Amino acid sequence: MARTKSNEMAIKSLEGADKVLQEMCEIEAQIEAIDNEAHEEIAAIKKRAADEGKPLRERYKGCVKAMEAYARYFRGDLFKDRKSLDRTFGTFGFRKAPDAISVTKETAELLQKHGLGKFIRTKIEPDKEAMLSLDDETLQKVGAARKQKEDFFIETKRELVNQELAKLSA
Repeated sequence: MARTKSNEMAIKSLEGADKVLQEMCEIEAQIEAIDNEAHEEIAAIKKRAADEGKPLRERYKGCVKAMEAYARYFRGDLFKDRKSLDRTFGTFGFRKAPDAISVTKETAELLQKHGLGKFIRTKIEPDKEAMLSLDDETLQKVGAARKQKEDFFIETKRELVNQELAKLSA
């Protein structure tokens, strides 16, 4: 069976690790520049599309308002036996919107006061943040366990790379 060579670098010393960290800083700066340029282009395209489409969107809204006014005014004639009307270029009409309830800040309290507690929703769930203060024995009693893990991390120092580049160009 043939051996395959890994794409990953083999680091053999702290100096090698420093070189890789430096390269990572440089890559991050390049990625950030590319991303910033893309975001600027995207923002410009979105603005141009919004500007170009504004008159059309406003005209479309006006058409909808005109159609609604027409349908409401002639509702009795157009919709005697039906709720919608099929036409060559589309359908218009009325449809029942789903029922909705509007409430005030006092509604839940008033429901409870009038013995209508079954119409109040409560959500019971463990507070994991607060449970961090419990000892392991108590956690075990309540079917919980403390999870500890170590995540690898890298924090690059790009400002140092920029200083190095400034020294080289001086």
